[in-house]
This record gives sequence, C-alpha cells and structure tokens, in this order.
Amino acid sequence: MLKLHVNRQIEKKKNNLMRYLSAQYIFPVSAPPLKYGIICVNDDGCIVDVIDTGGNLKDHEKLEFYDGILVPGFVNAHCHLELSHLHGVMKTNIGLPGFISSIRKLRQATDETILAAAKAADDEMKRNGIVAVGDISNNACTFPVKRDSPIRYHTFVEVFGLDDNLSEEIISTAEQIEQEYRNAGMPVSIVPHASYSVSQTLWEMLQQSYASSPPQVVSIHHQESSDEFSICDMRLEMCDMRLEISDMRCAVSEIKNKKIKIKILLVHNIFSTINDLSKYTSYPETFYYILCPGSNLFIQNQLPGLLLFSSPEFCNNVCLGTDSLASNTSLSVLEEMKIIQQHTSGIPLEMLVQWATLNGARALGFDHFLGSFEKGKKPGVNMISGIDPEEMRLTAQTNVKVLVEN
Repeated sequence: MLKLHVNRQIEKKKNNLMRYLSAQYIFPVSAPPLKYGIICVNDDGCIVDVIDTGGNLKDHEKLEFYDGILVPGFVNAHCHLELSHLHGVMKTNIGLPGFISSIRKLRQATDETILAAAKAADDEMKRNGIVAVGDISNNACTFPVKRDSPIRYHTFVEVFGLDDNLSEEIISTAEQIEQEYRNAGMPVSIVPHASYSVSQTLWEMLQQSYASSPPQVVSIHHQESSDEFSICDMRLEMCDMRLEISDMRCAVSEIKNKKIKIKILLVHNIFSTINDLSKYTSYPETFYYILCPGSNLFIQNQLPGLLLFSSPEFCNNVCLGTDSLASNTSLSVLEEMKIIQQHTSGIPLEMLVQWATLNGARALGFDHFLGSFEKGKKPGVNMISGIDPEEMRLTAQTNVKVLVEN
C-alpha cells in the first residue's frame, strides 16, 4: 500500500508540472495546422500529447493561451559561427568574389575575440527560438561554445585548397578537428567548401573517405554565384578542372550500393534552375536545398527562384539557414521566413514553417527528437505573434518568443 501511495504521489506531481499550451493555431508540421489546438508538454519539455479540439477550445484551469501561432523550435541548417566577430564589418552588395576576398583579409582575430562573439551569437540564436544548427567550421575555435550550448550542433569541418601538394595536410588537419568533436560525442563531418574551391586530389581524397567511412551528412556551397569559376583570381586553376557536383552524385550512388544512407546539403542555390535541380530528384532522401535569403541579399542583392523551391518536387527537401553574421544582420530563422514572404506571395506559411523546422531536422539527422510536435519528441515550442490573421502571413511586426526550450 505504501508503494502504491508513493507512486500515486509521483504521478500527481508529474501531472502538476504538465503545461497545456494553446493559440489561434498549432503547427504540428508533421500534420495539418490545428485551430485552437493544445500541446501537452511535461516539465522536461517532452511532448506528451497534441490535441485537436476541432476548433472548439474549452476552458481548462491550467491552459496557457497565446495570441499567435505555436511552432516547433527552428533549425538553422547553415551557419558560420566562427565568423560572428565580423558582424557589421563587411560591406554589402560586393558580390561573392569580393566577399570571399574580404573574409580572407579580415577574419583573423584573437581566440578570445572569436569565442566571445561566437558565444553571443549562440545566445542570440537561442533567444530567436533556434534549437539546432548546421555549422561550418574551418578550425576548432568555436568547439567550447558548441559543446556547452543547449543548441544541438552538427559541425561541418570545411576543407578547401587548389594546391594538390597540400591535400594530405589539409585532410590531416580536418581529421584532427573531426576527432575532437567525436571525442565529445558531437555530430561532425568533413566536407568540401564548394566544387570550385578544392583541387582534384583533395576532391578524390574526400570521395575515397566517404566511400570507406560515409558520414551521415555532408554540406557543400552550391551555385551561389555566377562568378563561381573566377572567384578570388583563381580563374586559370578552376577553368582547368571545373569540378561538377555530378562527382558527388557518383559518390552517392557508390555509397547507396552498399546500402548506406547519406544526406547532402546543397547550400544557397541562387542560380539553380529546374534542370539543375531535377538531377537530384532521383535521390529524394539524399539531397536537401538550403536557402539563406538574408545572406544572399547582403552579399549580392539576389535571391534564388523561391517559387521553384516551393514546387512539389522540391518543397519537402528545402531548409533555411542564416549564414554568418559576416553576411547577415542577424541569426534569426524567422527573419529568413519574413524575407521570403516579402519577396513572394506564393509560398504559404505552413510550408515556410516546415522549411524552418522539420525539413532542417531531417537534413541534419535530428528529426527523431526535433522538428515537429509529436509524442515523445522534445522540439521546443516557439510562439510567433504579429501575424496577419486574415492572410496567414508574417508581417514586419512578427516576433518569436520561446515558450519551451528543447
């Protein structure tokens, strides 16, 4: 009897800590929006239930009702945390070649400066409702920030270099950084910066590595600029090699023949056409398209074909990223969503929320616990206010508030 009594007391305590959250709409993402739906969340942030009230919300003594919509925590699928100290330093609209040249000249700073800026950027993302990040790293400087952050990071250790003679050194350095993350139990992959910025030998070494020990996720900058083959005065070298993303598709085919799953994040895609993207539709569980509109406008005042990515062939594999504070004014996935709606009227809010949450979680391999309101997941809960209720569109006044951390 005593044991039964104690169990009942524990259960009562758990029930007392349960939160019941509601709003004009709940966006489960894995299911259609629920008008006046309810999310039941325990004290650990775990989703206990998602209730469809049929639009008839009844009074509940512990119900928290919010004026807006509730969505899962955001996923920032592409970021460069280590460039956060360049916030406000870079000029706008200088084009990708000019931007990369400036980064090379200005990125040097003390470890203390880089770490302080990275920590502030990590805090900013947390305030902006971001619960997971795909982060590009050229070194291990930001490792302590990511290790101690409540945000879940997948680190992409980025390699580049056009001198074949340096390929082994470049790979060796990347492997050392990779091992540091692995030792801490943090997701990590070695990835190429872009098809134009790695030598033939370095590209082949990466493919051999993927074939022998495939990473779960890789990332590559893709069709970011019309000047990709003349960036930073590398014209002669790159005109001779012109590496194509088809090489990556060949590697994927080889890996899939071994029944090993791999995901490839194609980042930016500003100049991608339907013909370019149709090459990837044979691999619907492999290729993801990361859009970073804020950065695209900052660097070259140009956006991808947004309506193209909203088509049925591609929309379920589109994710959102902020890029870095060197190329953006903030690290806010919500701001990226607002930019998209400002520039096109054909993409519904429900699709944008999916791009900002579940698609990114799938791309990074975090979807078993993030990205949607489903029983057993801990995706975090964001409340978005200031929405046009008639059009179901974001406005200039739209803001996000974190209700439940993941």
